[in-house]
Amino acid sequence: MLATSLAELSPFYERTTMVNVVVETSKGSSLKLKYDQDAQIFRAHKVLPVGFSFPFSFGFIPHTIAGDGDPLDALILSHYKMPPGTVVVGQIISVLEAEQKENGKPKQRNDRLIVTPWDMVADSPMLPEVSFDQTLKHAITDFFTKYNEAQGKEFRPLTFAPARRGIQLTREAIQEAKNKQATSNGNGMVAPRFQPGSSRDSKKKR
Repeated sequence: MLATSLAELSPFYERTTMVNVVVETSKGSSLKLKYDQDAQIFRAHKVLPVGFSFPFSFGFIPHTIAGDGDPLDALILSHYKMPPGTVVVGQIISVLEAEQKENGKPKQRNDRLIVTPWDMVADSPMLPEVSFDQTLKHAITDFFTKYNEAQGKEFRPLTFAPARRGIQLTREAIQEAKNKQATSNGNGMVAPRFQPGSSRDSKKKR
């Protein structure tokens, strides 16, 4: 049932610019899980370096491919722990644009959407809300920088871009996933690839 549901889950929630976030790792966890698309299960991926745990629940947007070749990541700003496998409707409030480099490989983009969970009953942001201020922004970039550094990776935060940029990157990641699927199907109909950082104009009904 879970596998079928995830396979059919759209990136955006209904006709809005909110996204469906599939939780992989819960807030406070030192064990990173990763969804295995082929086996359609969540696997224990790796243990975080000593002293590290995720400050917030962390997940991905289904049917997307980001700059690092994986689904687009999302950090869920909430006081609550979201269990792995939970689908959270998230309102994009920002995106941490960043570059990552490891083992002498060329640098690649590794952006993370910043979302607040949506209360489906109240039809409003889930309370209590987490204040996304400069102190928290610094803490988030510090976590990802040191977390990657402890694994021999270089993580360079570029900027916290506004919500509209996060929506644009989501659309580009959706198109990239469609391009990959088209190539896999062998039909040769591949749309132009948009690189993160492009000025492509995007409009969508909220």
